[in-house]
Amino acid sequence: MHAAVLRYFQEVARRGSVRRAAGVLNVASSAVNRQLLKLEGELGVPLFDRLPGGMRLTRAGELLLRHVGDTLHDFERVHADIDDLRGIKTGHVTIVAVDSLLVDFLPRALEEFRAEFPAVTYSVLAVAPAAVSGEIVAGRADIGFSFLARPEPGTQYFAAIAAPIGAIMAADHPLAQRKRITFDECRRFPIVLQEGPLPRASEIDPDYAAFRESLAPKLVSNSISLLKQAIRQGMGLSFFTRLGFMHEIAEGEVVWRALASRPINTLKLGMVTPTERRLPPVTTMMIDHLAKRLREIDDAA
Repeated sequence: MHAAVLRYFQEVARRGSVRRAAGVLNVASSAVNRQLLKLEGELGVPLFDRLPGGMRLTRAGELLLRHVGDTLHDFERVHADIDDLRGIKTGHVTIVAVDSLLVDFLPRALEEFRAEFPAVTYSVLAVAPAAVSGEIVAGRADIGFSFLARPEPGTQYFAAIAAPIGAIMAADHPLAQRKRITFDECRRFPIVLQEGPLPRASEIDPDYAAFRESLAPKLVSNSISLLKQAIRQGMGLSFFTRLGFMHEIAEGEVVWRALASRPINTLKLGMVTPTERRLPPVTTMMIDHLAKRLREIDDAA
């Protein structure tokens, strides 16, 4: 029960809304609100400011949130260790990643893992590349995926693969027959772009950053699914790693072509894991499984 209350609190803090948190937790909003009020009553202070635009942590709430992540992870670890004694593989794994991995790579990997460990549950969240390590350090996630940069204290890159950003386009696009495409060639055609900041690691290629800033795209969206459809239909070309389009590339629906800029082709994507807390056995097995899948992709490239 203690773990459930803390999870309710953590999810409301993350979502900024009792209703949205209840939807993620698959419980009634009234139950979440009742537990929050009870928790505030026991502590003797409000944990949230109730504002017209949503729930905002008070100073006391911020203090509690810093401890909740470690508490929940410790509980899950002990729970998994006890289940190990009983010969049962259970637990909960939280993964944060750049959103392109959520449309192909991670769903396939989770399905494979689920076949062997059906009792494990997951939270898989899309976050900006620069925010991945922070989620690991704060204890809000067990595993992260982001473009390689200097590891933050408390994290390490457990596995990494080449992940250059290239041009993605429909198979019949005029540039599809080229092996390498210049920025100037891309400018001659309609562009569709993903909303949001550039990956932090792309700072190693200022020419690519300047090129992106100079574009006037036909379409901007934060939905990978919508951008995929637009690219397949020939609405424009875009710029991604291969990892978000593995199925479409294999089916011949789109092609990926390298950009004619050396630094952007040195980008790597890595799996981020914590170094200062012990993970439950099932999470460690998930890390090994994901690392194996990354190596297979790297070998096939």
